Amino acid sequence: MTNLEAVEVQQRFAEVLALVGEGQKRVVIESDGQQVAAVISYADLKRLEALEDAKDLLNFQRAVAESDGESYSVEEVIAHYNKINNTDFTKEKILND
Repeated sequence: MTNLEAVEVQQRFAEVLALVGEGQKRVVIESDGQQVAAVISYADLKRLEALEDAKDLLNFQRAVAESDGESYSVEEVIAHYNKINNTDFTKEKILND
């Protein structure tokens, strides 16, 4: 992994993309010495998303196994959220946002 300041990434953007795209490096972008972002290959991104999906599935399966059989519709969850947060979300707004 390579750490670069944001200004250097701007100056060497094509080179950074080539290194990352070829899977040779991951680049951490720093601003004022603080790590603020990373540039990773598309393959790395897909692997990360697959891991997140697997984790979400395991959490869902665990929640179902631990539930008492009671369930709520999406609309009921949104209505409850709106009530306690004084918002006006709808399923359509969320899906189309």
